[in-house]
Amino acid sequence: MNKVPRFISLMADTTAKALIKDDNYRWFYEEVIKFRTGVDLKGYQLMDPELNTGNRGKDYRLDLIFINKTKLFNLELNRFVYPHTFIKSLKYALRLAGNGYIKGDQYYQRFVTQLNLNYKIMSEKVKWQNSRDYKLEDCKYKDKLKDIRVLTTNLLDYKGIVYDGTNKYETYLSMLTAESYEEMEKIIGDLKEGKIIMEKLKELGLDDEFGAIYDEEIVHKMEINSARSDGRKEGRKEGKIETTTSIAKVMLKAGESVNKIKEYTGLSEKQISMLI
Repeated sequence: MNKVPRFISLMADTTAKALIKDDNYRWFYEEVIKFRTGVDLKGYQLMDPELNTGNRGKDYRLDLIFINKTKLFNLELNRFVYPHTFIKSLKYALRLAGNGYIKGDQYYQRFVTQLNLNYKIMSEKVKWQNSRDYKLEDCKYKDKLKDIRVLTTNLLDYKGIVYDGTNKYETYLSMLTAESYEEMEKIIGDLKEGKIIMEKLKELGLDDEFGAIYDEEIVHKMEINSARSDGRKEGRKEGKIETTTSIAKVMLKAGESVNKIKEYTGLSEKQISMLI
């Protein structure tokens, strides 16, 4: 019996990293970015400061930051948007621009463009902010900071769009909202590029190791959002325990060895055996 691929969303950092690191598929996110911001990422390199740490889950959850000399581009994929999501994105853009670096005696100013792709809004407080673009401004002198630009796309505006032969880039954004292969297939229609991406997602959906890392990201983000919403240290502690346990269960189901599960989760052999 043929194995059925699990659904892999284009809104996961893990998915984006996998496609961007593959020269055959990097173009998808590059074209989405150029369509929404006008920034052409040709000549930019994906920053991976912690690559090859030995923790693939952590490596794949790293920020999607591209660099070209003094220009930085940051892609934020927010499947769920909370009040703290909005605040975090603005603070992060400011920090990226402020962290200029020194080479010899010369200071290099960084020019930052950040694109927030937002999907499901989880709070009424941030609904009005979800489709706004931002330029940071000095409150006293009303002087806009020209080296920082934060752009936001409300993906719900593209939900349900299907390819009609003329709307390729809108179709790409609609693909980001898909929650099943059946839904994605309807969106894509006869768009050749869309079919290429969907086939790659199905390939990833058959990869048990990738699936474990993908699950780790999803549970990790659920833990963070839950802990921030509750505002309790105890919530974070319990969330962390639930995260590692959930990952271990997924890896056991995928047939991974106990040694590999210990390496990925930090659980002891006894703790893992209790999950079997």
